[in-house]
Amino acid sequence: MKANSTTTLTPLPVGEGRTRRRAVRGVAAAVVGLLALSACTSDPGPKRVAEDIIKAESFINPDLDEECLLDELDNYSNDDLETIAAGLDRDGSTDQTEAEAALAEFQASLESCLT
Repeated sequence: MKANSTTTLTPLPVGEGRTRRRAVRGVAAAVVGLLALSACTSDPGPKRVAEDIIKAESFINPDLDEECLLDELDNYSNDDLETIAAGLDRDGSTDQTEAEAALAEFQASLESCLT
């Protein structure tokens, strides 16, 4: 979510929010997991890999807001995603701490699609 934006969250029916939240977290985890494995060798680039994951997960789980997820992904470049993946691989470093914060921001941006 942008620093100066305001959003009103609409509560989801009991159980539905939890399921959608898990699905979005699953998308974020899958994206980051694949980025960590393929940051340097991915032919289509990490952003394209992330787009493919979002599209596949949206096909499997039609409750996901594919358009919103892709819009949020557009806020990140290939370099941003590669930096997160590379930083997560640097145990105990400042880079890792920064990457963990960036990952949390990335996940929060995807979770903003739960409204």
